[in-house]
Amino acid sequence: MSNNELNAFLSSFERPRNIEEEAWNQIIAQARNVWHSYLKGEDWNEQLDINCKASYLMLVSKEGKLIVQNESLLHFVKNQEVIAWRKHLEDRAYASIKNKRFHDAERYFGKALKLDGDNALNHYRRGLVRMRLLKNKEALEDFTAAIDANPNVAAFYLKRAQIYRLLDLDYKAMSDMNKAIKLDPNNPEAFDARGKFRMSLGDRAGGKRDILQAEQLRAEHRTAGKELYGRQAA
Repeated sequence: MSNNELNAFLSSFERPRNIEEEAWNQIIAQARNVWHSYLKGEDWNEQLDINCKASYLMLVSKEGKLIVQNESLLHFVKNQEVIAWRKHLEDRAYASIKNKRFHDAERYFGKALKLDGDNALNHYRRGLVRMRLLKNKEALEDFTAAIDANPNVAAFYLKRAQIYRLLDLDYKAMSDMNKAIKLDPNNPEAFDARGKFRMSLGDRAGGKRDILQAEQLRAEHRTAGKELYGRQAA
């Protein structure tokens, strides 16, 4: 491969949106250096920074073979395989939900979590499924795990608050509702939930204020909250 062919090859890759131009230039420079060593018949012994699919594909020949063997590349391939299989399991879980096979959905989300136990959304999704199955204590564990993995999503706190109410842990439910509103003060569902909860506790004035706030937010945004299994939940 000539220098012109190599330049044309590396220029054929588009910079991902999540990678800054300076970092992208470093990825291209790294690939160029590896190719130069490969074309000279020299071994590449330095560590590689493989942080996106393009940085991996730049080191693949036209024949589909890696031009260098490196631990970073092996980790990348393994991670890509894990991501692909996790997505397959998530798709199976969504299909099960659509067909109202909630036990199957719980099982598929469980398998996905074995691959990636820190995935907040899959804990949240399984928690929703477990609520459908009336497994409230297990759902509580999932919502708590989702919050531990990502404490900045209001929907996680709202669902955990709902479970706390079912388990008669009112003070914990109120704490989670307050947290949800703090995280997302423009969420009508959060104010609506807290308002109804306050009314049930006898705080009619506070409950009416929250419900009125929820109505005003819905009028402003013209959106009604929906329970999500996750593609837009976070």
